[in-house]
Amino acid sequence: MRNKVEARQEIRATLNLCMFCMQCIGVSFEKATTTGRYLRQKLVFAVSVCSIVYHVFSEIVYIGLTLSNSPRVEDVVPLFHTFGYGALSIAKVFALWSKKEVFAEHLEELSGIWPMEPLDEDARIIKQKSVTALRLVHQWYFSVNVGGVLFYNVTPICIYLYQVWQGQDAQVGFVWVSWYPFDKHKPLNHVFVYIFEVFAGQTCVWIMICTDLLFSGLASHIAMLLRLLHKRLEVLAETEKTQDEYYQEIVANIKLHQRLIRYCNDLEEAFTIVNLINVVFSSVNICCVVFVIVLLEPFVAVSNKLFLGSALIQIGMLCWYADDIFHSNADVALAVYNSGWYRTDPRSRRALIFLIRRAQKPVAFTAMKFTNLSLVTYSSILTRSYSYFALLYTMYNDS
Repeated sequence: MRNKVEARQEIRATLNLCMFCMQCIGVSFEKATTTGRYLRQKLVFAVSVCSIVYHVFSEIVYIGLTLSNSPRVEDVVPLFHTFGYGALSIAKVFALWSKKEVFAEHLEELSGIWPMEPLDEDARIIKQKSVTALRLVHQWYFSVNVGGVLFYNVTPICIYLYQVWQGQDAQVGFVWVSWYPFDKHKPLNHVFVYIFEVFAGQTCVWIMICTDLLFSGLASHIAMLLRLLHKRLEVLAETEKTQDEYYQEIVANIKLHQRLIRYCNDLEEAFTIVNLINVVFSSVNICCVVFVIVLLEPFVAVSNKLFLGSALIQIGMLCWYADDIFHSNADVALAVYNSGWYRTDPRSRRALIFLIRRAQKPVAFTAMKFTNLSLVTYSSILTRSYSYFALLYTMYNDS
């Protein structure tokens, strides 16, 4: 029981940044202990969702108005990457909210199979490398996203101060290019809109961070457990045991493998729609922000470069961990083949054949079954982004 509590604490520690961002949008895997806390969570969540829904709606309206009035490439393209980011945030918060109980259940179940001391040296190294790498990835991703939205939020003020310094007729602008059903340039309205856009943009970032860190965290832990399973299978039958003990050990490994596959399938079901939107929007987002960085808006170059870094890390991180699970599962069959299976009796060998055949069936995260997430997918996204950029660049030069 003590080991399970400590395991739960270790798992939670690997997801600290994820939990912090979830709290910022009013979501928690733990039930509220008081009525006040429950109502506060619901209020924060409702306000967060409403803000990003209107934020995306206002950008859609503005894009439509721009297309009807001035359908030039340089006028339309800068609007799409922020719209895509917001739309993706809506899809992700829905996936998080609808599958919250499933994620909480998996985190609890993981504590029952989490590797705890005493561990052999190989297992300890595998666990340490996995947790350390995950922590570094999460810290970098969190920093880039928060830094990016911070630069977006202060850019209008920085531009205003620069124009004042240059002796120009200066006026504080807005964080995002959006439509409102009132005159947003009036002083009081201006302050309200600025605060709202700061809040909506930050909320999008909190949603993006917590869902991506949750997905990558769970995927990383599953891949780590699969690698530990490799080690156990490779040393199978190396110590003197009875045939019945060999069989029980094999059955335990099969049950663990099936359990990890079920975790993967649940994670796939929760994020498959989001993955599709991610794959579709990532190419467009990357293409549009590169177009803006290269050809337009020098004042927001830092913000857009951080946005580009965030977009590249975001889809790259998901594809990396999905690819890691794909290969880790496939390597289970190789680990069985490299084990001492020839020292076991026919009953144990039949069980190992079952394990090999199941491991040979791919375990992959998909985008609504249209494509698997992998490093090949990441390469395809980058290739498509360059193709779109080349097309926009040609259209821009022609106009």
